[in-house]
Order: sequence, then C-alpha cells, then structure tokens
Amino acid sequence: MKKIFHIVALTLVLTSCEDVVDLDTPTGEVRLNIDAHFRVYTQEVPVRATGQVVITETVNFFEENIPTVSGANVTITERGTGVVHILEETEQGSGVYEADNLNFLNNFEETFDFSVAVDGQLYSATAQTIPTAPIINIKQGDLEIFGEEDLEIIVTISDNPDRRDFYLFDFGFALYTPLDDQFFDGNDFEFSFLYTEDDEVDLQPGDVITVISDGIDEQFFNYMELLLEQADGGGAIFSSPPATVRGNIVNQTDMGNIAFGYFRVSEAIAQDYTVLED
Repeated sequence: MKKIFHIVALTLVLTSCEDVVDLDTPTGEVRLNIDAHFRVYTQEVPVRATGQVVITETVNFFEENIPTVSGANVTITERGTGVVHILEETEQGSGVYEADNLNFLNNFEETFDFSVAVDGQLYSATAQTIPTAPIINIKQGDLEIFGEEDLEIIVTISDNPDRRDFYLFDFGFALYTPLDDQFFDGNDFEFSFLYTEDDEVDLQPGDVITVISDGIDEQFFNYMELLLEQADGGGAIFSSPPATVRGNIVNQTDMGNIAFGYFRVSEAIAQDYTVLED
C-alpha cells in the first residue's frame, strides 16, 4: 500500500520590495542566453510535443529591453538514427526558433544532441526525455499564511518506485516548485502550493488553473533551485537568468565565451483545476 506524504510549498519566486534602492551594478560582458525547453504530453491522444528555442543576449540588471539573436542555425539531432531536425526562426528578429513537428521527442530511449551555431560560435547540449509522475488529484485548501488573499492548491502525485525522480511543477504565472522524491520514493505524495497576494495573481472563483508536472533530471533540478533563489520578482524567470547561474549549454568553439540557459526535454502531464468559492 502506498503511503501519502504531505508538505506545503510556498511560491518559489521572490517578490520585489517597494522601497527604491540605488545600487552599483556591474555591466559585465554580453553573453548569449539560450533557453530550449520542450515538453511531451504522452497522456494526450494523439501525443503532443511543444517547445521552442529562445536566443537572447544578457543585459544590465535594470535594462528592460532584452536584445534577441537572429540568424542562428539551430538543430536537434537524434543520436541513434542521425536524423537532424532544423528549427527555423519564426519571424526575423524574434530570436524564437521552432520546428514544424516535435513528435520525435516522444522517445525515452533516445539521446538528443542540441546545437546552436551563430557568429562563428558553436554551442551544444545533450538531453533525454525525462519521465514524470501522473497527477492523481487537485483540490483546494483553506491554508492562509500571508493573508486572506492566499489561495491553497493541494496536488497529489503518484511516484514511480523504480527510479530516483525529480519534478518541476508549473503553476502558471511564472510560479514553479521543483521536487525531489528522495523522501517519498514510490509513494503517493501530496503537497500544497500557495498563490499569495505578493505574487500579483488575482485568481477568482471560476478561473481555471493549469498545473503541469514536468520530469527533470538532477542537474536541471539544481539549476532551477538556484534560478528561483536568485529570481528578482514575479516575471518570467527564463527570460534573463542571473549571470551566476550556469546551465548545460557549452561553447564548443571558445570555452571562455560561456552561454547561459538550458536544453531539456520533459515528459509533461497537465491538469486543469477550476477555482472554487471560499
């Protein structure tokens, strides 16, 4: 019989203060930021795969406009078959690269080699499709920590007992919770997530929340924990990660010219929940 474990997970983005503080921030060298996140929804019929590559340049701490990178040659190669899949820029100047079909990522036995060639530099990374845990229940709780505007969502998953698993739960609005199954391996696991007033999320009865369970590896788990610790607010944390957080992207041309960002492929399971009256 599976045991059920329960924890409370607070929103893992830091909220910004209202006080204005003048800081001397270093400009630093301009680096590439390559975000390549892909999901395979294996429980949908037919199976659906989504994702894109976003290439930008790092900017100063207070810079609002993030420069995009065009003209890159972006590919994903199936190592076992040698088949190369080309990702094209969706619109000139967008810095967003997509493939016509991503269903080839629905292969848990394959290794995928990712590459970006731009400005005489070759960047690469490797990933496999990481399995996730099914969401078996979502319900609404009544826990309040920061005030009456808190909304508690309780999620139950069923962990696989045959492997060490890491998960990333996406609650929308750039709010995430990474989980390690070390202490609930092979059991059903229940945890709470709080939407708080500081998250600047105004959820009302009748609104639909989509919770996504992503399978991730230990390296990306550690990456996400660092990224969330250093996040400066409720914005999209993948848009311009702090310069001290390194992902799995490697510059094969010049090791000293590092790039930030991450390439990962996750099995994903999504479930909707409709917010109820208190």
